[in-house]
Amino acid sequence: MVAGVFRGLFAVAVVFPAFVAGAGPEAAGGRKLPLIFWDGQDVVETDGRIRFGAEPLRRDGRAVGYPEMHYACDAPGPDDGRYVYGWRYTNWSERSKRAVEVVRCQTRDGRLFTDAKTIFRCVNRDWQGFSNIVRRPADGALFLFCWAPSALHVFRSDDGIDWRLLTDRAYGDHDAMCVTWHHRLKLFVNYQHTLEPFPKRFPDNIGSFRRVLSFRRSVDAVTWTSFSPPFLQGQRLWRPDEKDPKDLELYRCAVFPCQGRYAMLLLDYLPHPQEANPRRATTRHSSRYMTEWAISRDGVNWQRPFRETDAVEKTIWTPLQGPFVHDGVFLFYSRQGDIAALPENRIFYAACRSNGFFSTLPFTMPSAGLTLNAQARYRPGEDPGQAVIMVEVQDADGETVPGYEMSGCLIENQDGRSLPLTWNGNDGRELAGRRVRLRFFLRDAKIYTVDERIPDDDGAGG
Repeated sequence: MVAGVFRGLFAVAVVFPAFVAGAGPEAAGGRKLPLIFWDGQDVVETDGRIRFGAEPLRRDGRAVGYPEMHYACDAPGPDDGRYVYGWRYTNWSERSKRAVEVVRCQTRDGRLFTDAKTIFRCVNRDWQGFSNIVRRPADGALFLFCWAPSALHVFRSDDGIDWRLLTDRAYGDHDAMCVTWHHRLKLFVNYQHTLEPFPKRFPDNIGSFRRVLSFRRSVDAVTWTSFSPPFLQGQRLWRPDEKDPKDLELYRCAVFPCQGRYAMLLLDYLPHPQEANPRRATTRHSSRYMTEWAISRDGVNWQRPFRETDAVEKTIWTPLQGPFVHDGVFLFYSRQGDIAALPENRIFYAACRSNGFFSTLPFTMPSAGLTLNAQARYRPGEDPGQAVIMVEVQDADGETVPGYEMSGCLIENQDGRSLPLTWNGNDGRELAGRRVRLRFFLRDAKIYTVDERIPDDDGAGG
C-alpha cells in the first residue's frame, strides 16, 4: 500500500501568482470592517506583551435526530431549511460487504435533524476509511471523494439523490485528505496528506514513513495537479519544522472560510514506542497528539502561530470537515452527533495580560459608529480594576483626534460582542467617512473584532 502512495504525487508544480505572502486588502493599507486580529499583520505599533491567541472548541450538547455519520456539507432545503449531507462506512470488518454510504437529513438550526435517509451506497472491499463530500456553489453539484485502496474515487450528484462514478483513479496517495471548494479560485483544492520516507524513532502501522501535507487543485474534481504554495518556498510538501517535537507528523486537517480568510483544524500526530502505545492491543497506530489552529489569508499560504493551544482540548474529537454555520456560529459534529461550537467572530484574538498597546490599520469610519467584540471581565479572586480596555481614535497618521482621547473610552469588567464605543458623548458618527485608526490599551483582556454599529444596538451579547 505504501508504494502506491507516491503515484502521481510529484506532478508539475503550479503556483498561483495572485496569492503571494502578504497580498490582499490588508497589505494594501487597511481593510474594511470588521477589523479582525489574527496575527501581527493586523496591528501596528505594539507595546507590551501583545499575544495572539485562538479559542478551543467548546462542547455544546448533542444534536437531536442526527444520524450516525460524519458531517460533510449542506445545501438549500425545503421551507427555508437546509439539507445536510454526511458519509459513513458500514460492514467494515466484513470486507466483502464493506460499503460507503451518503446520508441526507434536514435541519433549520443545526441542532434538530429530521428525515434522515441513506441516498447512496457503494460496496467495495478495498475502501479505506476516509471520505469527503463537497458542494460546488455555482451549480449545486455534489462530489463524493473516497479511497480504494490508494486511488481516489470521485462520484457526482446533481440533485443530491442520484450519483454516478466520474473516475476510480483520479490519483494515488494516502487516504487522509481535505477537499474543499475554494471560493476565490473557483476550483477544488485538496489539502492532501501524503507519506514520505523518514527515519522514525518509533515505527508504527506505516513503518518508516511520516505523514505530511501536500497541495492539489482541480477544475473538474477528476484531473488534479500538484502545486507548491509560495509559503513553502519551492518545496512540495508542508512538513513539521524546528519548532515542533522531533517525531511530529501532520496527520489530517479540516479547512473552511472564516471572516473573509481561512482557518484550519490541523491534527498533529506523534507515534509512541509500541510498549507505551495505548492502542497496542489492536493496532500499531498511535493516538492523537493534539489539534492546532492554522490560519491563512488566502487558503493557500498558511501559518501555524497557535501550536501550544489544543483546539479540541474540551471536546477530544477532531472534526473531519468544515462546520455547519447558523446565525454566525460554527457547529461541528462528531459521528454520534455531539456538537462542538464557536462563534465565527470569537475564535482568534489579540490579548495582553498586563499593560499592552497596539494600533489598528487605517480604515474608513462608518456612518453608524463602532462596536467592540471583546472580553474584559474580572476573573474570580482578582482585585477590582484588573481587566481594562481603553480606546483612542487617531487620524491615519497616528495623531489623536480631539474629543476621542483614550481617557474618554474606558471599558471595565465587561464581556460583549457588540460593546458600543463612545468618547464622552461622541460615538464616531461625527467622523463618518474619515480615514482613522484605533489605538488600544488593554490589561487582562481579549479583543476579537471591531465592527460597524448596528442602529439601536444595545451592546448585549456576552
